[in-house]
Amino acid sequence: MSEKIFLTYTNATAVPYQGSVLGRHIVLNYIDSNSVHHTLQGVPEKPIDHNLSKLGASIHEEVLSDGANNTDSRFKRLRAKAGIVSDVSLNQPHTMVAEGDDLSSRWALMRDFGDEVNSTG
Repeated sequence: MSEKIFLTYTNATAVPYQGSVLGRHIVLNYIDSNSVHHTLQGVPEKPIDHNLSKLGASIHEEVLSDGANNTDSRFKRLRAKAGIVSDVSLNQPHTMVAEGDDLSSRWALMRDFGDEVNSTG
């Protein structure tokens, strides 16, 4: 079976009770030769689940912060999160990065880079 590395897009946040998407995250996907679906995505060190709190943190970071102090984010650092998912659907919007017989070495490089991001921030 041909292996695939591709990007999908998830909603980062939306307007509460209205649903307009304010931002998206990119998720890196890898389907190996055994049809196992691996993911790698950036997630905040401190997730904020309540929509109003998330909106406040986003405004603080994107509007009020001048960027001079890189430690003032309420989300803290971005970290890489690896996972395995069971939904292997290419019917959703995606961007194909690579397709071939053995992409495991490329995926390992991406995963290792994610581990490096986690350890160094």
